Amino acid sequence: MIKAFIVDDEEHALNMLELLLKNGGLEVVGRSNNGHDALEQIPQTQPDVLFLDIEMPGMSGLDLADHIRNHDMLVHIVFVTAYDQYAISAFDMAAVDYLLKPVETERLARTIDRIHREHSRTIAVLPLASAGAGGEGSRLVVRLFGAFFAGLDGGPGMKWRTSKEKELLAYLANQEDKRIHRDTIIDNLWPEESYQKAKIYLHTCISLLRKNLKMIGLDGIVKYENGGYYLDPNRICVDVRQYRKRLKDLKQAEYPDAAMIEEALVYHQGPFMPEDAYVWAEQEAEAFEISAYEWRLTLGEKYLQDMRLQEAAETAEKVIESSPYDEEAYRLLMRSYGALGKNNQVHDVYRRLGSKLEELHVRLSEQSRSLYEEICGGTGIH
Repeated sequence: MIKAFIVDDEEHALNMLELLLKNGGLEVVGRSNNGHDALEQIPQTQPDVLFLDIEMPGMSGLDLADHIRNHDMLVHIVFVTAYDQYAISAFDMAAVDYLLKPVETERLARTIDRIHREHSRTIAVLPLASAGAGGEGSRLVVRLFGAFFAGLDGGPGMKWRTSKEKELLAYLANQEDKRIHRDTIIDNLWPEESYQKAKIYLHTCISLLRKNLKMIGLDGIVKYENGGYYLDPNRICVDVRQYRKRLKDLKQAEYPDAAMIEEALVYHQGPFMPEDAYVWAEQEAEAFEISAYEWRLTLGEKYLQDMRLQEAAETAEKVIESSPYDEEAYRLLMRSYGALGKNNQVHDVYRRLGSKLEELHVRLSEQSRSLYEEICGGTGIH
C-alpha cells in the first residue's frame, strides 16, 4: 500500500484530506500543520507521497518540497493549492500532480491513479538510480566557455525540457560555492514576471533539473539551504570555476611564467555562453574576454622572450581572431615573424592591420609604423 504524509496549516483540511486518502486506498502514515514539524516526522515515517499545502506560515509547501528533495529524490509530491490557472501547468511538471481546494473526490481519484503509475516507474528505475548511470564518484561536467555542455565527462550532454532549466543550471554553475537566495535567482532569470508566478517557475525548473540529473546518475547535486540554492562543489567540474582559480593564482604569483598562463587559458575555449543572450551573463562575459585577451598577449610576449617564436605568432593570431582591430596584437605578430626572419609575413600583417583600421576610419599609430620600418626597412602603407 502506498504511504502518504499530509501537511496543511488548517486542521479541517488535514482531517478531510486524510479521510479522502484513506477512502482512496492510501495509508496515511503522518500529518502535520507546519513545515518544520513535517521535516522532523517525514524521515521517520518514510512516506511514498507528500500532499503539501502551498501557503503556510513559516515555511511554504514549495520550500518544504525543496528541503525534502535535498534528501529524498524518490518521494512523490502533490501540491494542494488555491492558486489560479497560471500555476497549474507549472505544478504539472514540478510535481506528480496538483489539487485545487476544496479537494473533490473525483479529482483526487485521478491523482491517486497518477501516484500509482509514478510509483511503479520509480520502483522500476530504483536499481539504476541507486547505482548511478555515471558510476561511483562521477561528477557533473559543465562547460560555459564556447559550446555549452553539461553531462558526464565523455558522455552525451543533458537534454533540456525547457530553455529556463538549462539557464538555471548555467547560472548556478557560474556561482562558485555561494548559496544563491531564491529571490536573487528570480530577479536574474524572471525579472519581468510577478513574484508569485516567478517563484512557481523557479520551483518547476529546480524539479526538472533534479530529475534530469537523476536520470544520468547524478542525484542530489542541486542543494537547498537557508532559502538558497547551490550545486554540490564536490560533485561538479566547471570550466569557469577552474579559470577563475587559475586567474587568482596568476595574480598572486610574483613572476607568473608561460606554463602558469597556459594552465589558465586552457579553460577559456571561447566566449562565455555565446549561444544564449542571458542578461545576467553580459558583464561577466565581457570581463572574461578582457582577461583572456590580456593574458594571451602576456603569454605571447613570454613566448617571444623565450624564443618560442612560432608559439608567439600563433598566440598573436588567436588574439587577433577575437580582437581584429587591436594594434598591439598585430605588433606582437609582426615582431614574432620578424624574429623568425619572415619579413614577407610581417608585410602582410602590416597591410592587414591597415585594412582593418581603414574600416573604422582610423590611422595607423606611429608605434606600428615605426615597428614595421624597423623590421622591414620600408614605409609600407600609410
